[in-house]
Amino acid sequence: MNAPFLAAANRVLRMYELRQQQVSRREPHEKSEIEWAAEMLLDVARAAAYSASKEAVTLRDAAEYWKRYGKQPEFFPETIEA
Repeated sequence: MNAPFLAAANRVLRMYELRQQQVSRREPHEKSEIEWAAEMLLDVARAAAYSASKEAVTLRDAAEYWKRYGKQPEFFPETIEA
């Protein structure tokens, strides 16, 4: 079964990685950049929660952990068991 919210979360993680590669005027993995990316991940989690998706809890937990400890989550599987 497809997991559209996990797929969207992977796009957030990929964009974060791309932005870190393009760093020129600031330190990579700066606190503000982590905050921004974690907030984008929380937005995906909120959309998942609004649609009653089981993916919401996983995404929220990953975003909050990232925000608190600065450790980027691993990519999520884009298919799940029904």
